[in-house]
Amino acid sequence: MLFLRIILLAFNAAIITFLVYRLLQIYRSNVPRKGLIIGGGIFLLLLPATLLLGFIKPTIGYTLIYPIALSLFVYLIKTQNQQ
Repeated sequence: MLFLRIILLAFNAAIITFLVYRLLQIYRSNVPRKGLIIGGGIFLLLLPATLLLGFIKPTIGYTLIYPIALSLFVYLIKTQNQQ
């Protein structure tokens, strides 16, 4: 369980850095659904924080659902840039 927690922390550190970078880019742009994207990004930023604080336990469900949610969020950002 300790090994899983260390891997999750390393993954979450990389994701937090990426999300903050992309959210700052969206904030500066003129994207029509800026509020929705920033709200979803902040929600995805809070999930790893709740893991660190112990509110959410590192389970198999979290390790499967969180990367899918992140990939959908990145897809949403990329499609906004193409329009």
